[in-house]
Amino acid sequence: MQTVVLAGGYARRLWPITFDRPKPLLPVAGKPILDWILDQLPPGKPVVSVNRRFAPQFEVWASRRNVHLVVEETRAEEEKLGAMGALAHVVDTLNLDDDLLVVGGDNLLELDFSSFVRAFRGPTLVALYDIADPAKARRRYGVARVQGRQVVEFQEKPEQPASSLVSTACYLFPRRVLALLRPFLSEVPKGHDAPGYFLSWLLHREPIEAFVFSSAWFDIGDRDSFIQAHLRYTGGKPWIHPQAEVKESHVERSVVLGPCRIEGCVLEGCVVDEGVQLQNVELRNALVGRGTWLAR
Repeated sequence: MQTVVLAGGYARRLWPITFDRPKPLLPVAGKPILDWILDQLPPGKPVVSVNRRFAPQFEVWASRRNVHLVVEETRAEEEKLGAMGALAHVVDTLNLDDDLLVVGGDNLLELDFSSFVRAFRGPTLVALYDIADPAKARRRYGVARVQGRQVVEFQEKPEQPASSLVSTACYLFPRRVLALLRPFLSEVPKGHDAPGYFLSWLLHREPIEAFVFSSAWFDIGDRDSFIQAHLRYTGGKPWIHPQAEVKESHVERSVVLGPCRIEGCVLEGCVVDEGVQLQNVELRNALVGRGTWLAR
């Protein structure tokens, strides 16, 4: 079995925080998202799929870790291959012929991967999380309808979700499925290359099984989910970089990523990048980019 981590996105919803750095290398409670993921994966040398724009930063990160980088030649959102395109690129580049454990590089899963792998019986296996309310999945997640272990329907970001079981960007594909990646990509319209579309397509050809887990899961796609992930590991407290200077300020449900100066401020639900200077301002639900100066 080979593990592949997909980390080639451009994270526009977190701009300007991710304008010049890849989301999977953002720190959560001081530790890169990818490190949290790698610490949980089965033993071995995982492949990490990245894009050309952020390849230099990934190369610095990878120099201290036992990983294999595969770079797709894209530099912008409009050029990206998409998750299934990136996976097909990895398979072709490395000529892979193994069962594949595939994990999204922006997902923090408190998942027992050993149990997940043991649950693999031959059909494609997808890790699902129950968010309790189907309405929360509307237009946001891939959604599965399950009978026993069998997935009987899969919807990608549906208008009317069929259940509250959502995909967590964690899959175990048998090697025979790898030959279907290119046919799938050649058939689907542009923009329909997400894993959920592939699972829906695949379900018409062979069975898919479900692995439902209830431990914590954070799909880090926007400001709020990024903050929620931090709060998980800080016991609900704001995370403030040790070199940040915060004086006479109220900071709640917020993240301060690096050295900066915050004085006389109110911050609620904010992510503040390094090199920022804030004085006598109130900010709520804001992303404050690197080097910003605000005062009043």
